[in-house]
Amino acid sequence: MNKFFKVLLLQTMIAALVLGTWGSALAASNPRMTIKIAQCCPADQAYGVYVHGLANVVESKSKGQIKVDTLDGGVLGGEQDMAQAVQIGTIQMAAITGNNVAQLAPSLNILVLPYLNATMEDVVGKGGLLAPGPYFDELRKRVLKESGSLLLMGGYTNGFRYFFTKNRCVRTLADLQGLKIRIPKNPVMEAMWKALGVSPYPVAWSETFTAIQQGVVDAFDSPLDTILRMGFYQDIKYVIETHYTPQAAVLIVNNTWFQSLSKEDQELIKEAAKQNDVNHYHYVKAEQGKIKETLIKKHGTHFCTLTDENVWKEKCVAIWPSLYKYVGGGKAWVDATLEYKKTGKMPQ
Repeated sequence: MNKFFKVLLLQTMIAALVLGTWGSALAASNPRMTIKIAQCCPADQAYGVYVHGLANVVESKSKGQIKVDTLDGGVLGGEQDMAQAVQIGTIQMAAITGNNVAQLAPSLNILVLPYLNATMEDVVGKGGLLAPGPYFDELRKRVLKESGSLLLMGGYTNGFRYFFTKNRCVRTLADLQGLKIRIPKNPVMEAMWKALGVSPYPVAWSETFTAIQQGVVDAFDSPLDTILRMGFYQDIKYVIETHYTPQAAVLIVNNTWFQSLSKEDQELIKEAAKQNDVNHYHYVKAEQGKIKETLIKKHGTHFCTLTDENVWKEKCVAIWPSLYKYVGGGKAWVDATLEYKKTGKMPQ
C-alpha cells in the first residue's frame, strides 16, 4: 500500500470515528423519544435505584436515542396517584408497590397475601411470581384486563416488610397491644393486622414521616432500606424482623402508549426491563447486610426477633378465605398461584 492510500485510509478511519462520536452525542442531546417514569422515594433508595437503573439501560441500549426522565420522591403524589397517572397516560411508566396498584387491578393483591411467600426469591427469583414465566404472563393479562390500560413490564423487591417502632421491641403478639400502627390503604393488609388483634391506621405514604414524628402513629412496616434512606431512623429505634410478606413492586406501563411504539422499541424496552430486574435483585441482596450494619453502628437501631412467629402465621393463614373477595379472581386465583408455586406450572 503506497503512502497516499495509507494516508487516505487513516483519514477515512478518523472521519468515521469523529462522525460516530458526533452522532452519538447528537442522539444524546436530541433524543427521538422521551419517557417519563415516576417513583416514590429518594434516588438512592431501592425504588430510586431501580428506576435510575432502568433509565441507564434504556438509554444505553438505544444509544441515547431514547431519554428517560425520572420523577423521584413522589413528586406526582402518592403511589396510587402515580398508578392513575400511568393509567390515563399522563406519564408513560411508574415503579410502584404492588398493593398500591391493586386498587386498579385487584389480582395484584395476591402479592400481599400474608405468609404466601417465604423468601425474596419467591417474588423475583427464578420461578418467582414477578419473574419472567407463565405466572407473570397470566398476571400481566389479568392486570391489563382489570385496569384497562396498565401493562406489567417488570417486578422487583427491596426485602421483607419489617416492622418498625419508636419505643418498644416487639417479640410476641402481646407486645403489639397499644401500638398505633400505620398501614397502607389496602384491605388485605388491614385485615391482616386486625387478625393479629390490633386496630391499624391507614395513612398515605407521603404523610407517614410526619405522622411518625408527631406521634399520630408510632409503628409501621416497610423494607429495611426505607428507614435508612428516608431518615426514619431519627424516630424509629426498633426493627422487628418479620416475615409475613416480602415487598413486591411492579413496573407498570401505559399500554396505549406502548402499543404505539415500533416493534423494535417495544422489544428494547422489554429487554431493558428484564435486564434491570436482574441487576436490581443482585443489588438488593448485596445491600441488606450493609444497611443493617449501618443502622446498628451509626444510628443505634435495635433489631428484635419474634419468638412466636408461628402464631402470627397461623392467625394470618386462617383468615385467607375472608381475603379472597379482595383478590381479583378470588379463591380460583389464589389456588392457581399455590399450584404454580408448587409445580412451576399454571393449571389448565
